[in-house]
Amino acid sequence: MKPLKTVSNHSTNLILISSLTLGLFSSTSFANAPHPGKELHDSVNCMKCHAAKPYDPQKTTSYPKLVKTVAFCNSNLNTGLFEDEVEQIADYLNDTYYHHPKE
Repeated sequence: MKPLKTVSNHSTNLILISSLTLGLFSSTSFANAPHPGKELHDSVNCMKCHAAKPYDPQKTTSYPKLVKTVAFCNSNLNTGLFEDEVEQIADYLNDTYYHHPKE
């Protein structure tokens, strides 16, 4: 049986540096990606109803109420969003407008 070839320290370092560099570029492009809730918000055209009077943090006073409000709009307008998509929109709205602690 032949012994396994050992990888030199130089090769190991190159592999490690390449992996780290690729990881940095991947996380950078991910950080620049729009919030998935924003894409859903835009695709179901929430601003059609909310353009005249944008979101008001004083009307929806907590994160759970915000999720319920988005679910109400989804149901009322029959947009066909799934529960996780409703939560993504609520999360986007919270990050952008409301800033309520998530309970």
